[in-house]
Amino acid sequence: MRTNHNKSTREQGSVLTITLLLCVILGILMGTYLQLVQTQRTSVARSERWNYALVVAEAGVEEAMALLNSGVKAPGFAVAPWTSSGGGVFTSSTNRPEKRFVNNSVINYYQVFITNGFAGSNPVVIAKGFSPIPLGSAALTRTILVKTKPHPTFPVKGPMIVKQSYNANGYNVGTDSFDSTIAPYDPKNAGTNGDIVTLSTNANSVVIGNGKINGTVHTPAGGKQGVTATVGSNGSVGDEGWVGGGNTGFQDGHFKDDFNQTDFPDVTLPNVPAWFTPTSGKAPDGLSYDNLLPSGNYTIANLSGSVYVGQPNTVLYVTGSISIGSGGNKKGWAPPQIHIAPGASLTIYMAGATTTIAGNGVVNDTANAKNFQYYGLPTNTSINLTGNGAFYGTIYAPQADFNLKGSGKSSTDDFTGSSITKTTTMTGNFKFHYDESLILLSTLGGYDAISWDEM
Repeated sequence: MRTNHNKSTREQGSVLTITLLLCVILGILMGTYLQLVQTQRTSVARSERWNYALVVAEAGVEEAMALLNSGVKAPGFAVAPWTSSGGGVFTSSTNRPEKRFVNNSVINYYQVFITNGFAGSNPVVIAKGFSPIPLGSAALTRTILVKTKPHPTFPVKGPMIVKQSYNANGYNVGTDSFDSTIAPYDPKNAGTNGDIVTLSTNANSVVIGNGKINGTVHTPAGGKQGVTATVGSNGSVGDEGWVGGGNTGFQDGHFKDDFNQTDFPDVTLPNVPAWFTPTSGKAPDGLSYDNLLPSGNYTIANLSGSVYVGQPNTVLYVTGSISIGSGGNKKGWAPPQIHIAPGASLTIYMAGATTTIAGNGVVNDTANAKNFQYYGLPTNTSINLTGNGAFYGTIYAPQADFNLKGSGKSSTDDFTGSSITKTTTMTGNFKFHYDESLILLSTLGGYDAISWDEM
């Protein structure tokens, strides 16, 4: 009997071929599936990186806006860690650890620039967020451009603006105006924008007494001359010809119920990278001071000693009390006062309840009100300024009662600048000169974003 093996061999070959083909097909399908999975995974990772790059870029914008609202003004943005690159461009080092973010073991980072950083210009922020793709050679980049404008602090003219009441007691009290961008104050050329402004229409919201107001009284709609605002028998409100001519009472047209602002926003503490503690030492004027403040941001609990401010864009945050300008000094040490050197500027943020500045408590060598700015937080409820010295500065403390007390019958103390407070009370022998250029004054480094676009 013979057995035929050819058929079995052919059948085995066919099975093997089919098996190999199926393996190839399955391998191709598996490879394709794995490729699809990898592609989808890469696509998802790229999408996540794309979204994360925008978040990282926004962190750069936040850093720049923190600087713009930290107390500095153009062109003084070169405050560590920021440096000037020239041409109005400022940047901070990309290598700083706080500019790098780890997400799923991937290091993301940003670059940020402030451009157009010239005096009087509106800064522009450009922030780039970088987020590397896993296993990729390049990082995804997204860029944000933010345009800004200064946030106005004093949106209305007037040396003294009150939320509730103004009261002038005694004689030799008065207001007038000038523009420091044109010339220093000169009583011979004083202007008549020494307005008194109140947000109240209540009776006796403005009591002029015997004061001489070279300007106009403004109230909201419904205020009444002789009721909301009154003038004593020797008081006068009007232009220079009216007041200087010995007339009393209101000159026609110098009471207006046209003020339409309902409130002033509370002060908020600026968001700065860090607050430093002042150190004592000898200043360039040869005297020793309890607190030396070069340019930067500083904090102190209670301010009662001597302060030397030698650079622009200096910020001091006081958490407790301010009582300065009275008391003696040791040999070689400055008296208890704030000394603002020529070319320097200081802004105080006051969180404590009471501020008292006596005599020459603030010596502003610049003789320019914009170089000393005082901001009272909502917890600051009392500001007292006594005589025996000239004061150049601005005060914004919407929750504070502001008291100005003159020095005596034979002398007149001057306040040059502007103020916005809850109430203001002036006793005799105090003159208030409004610097009209303060209408352009901005909050300390205060800028609002007016556009936010991705490039």
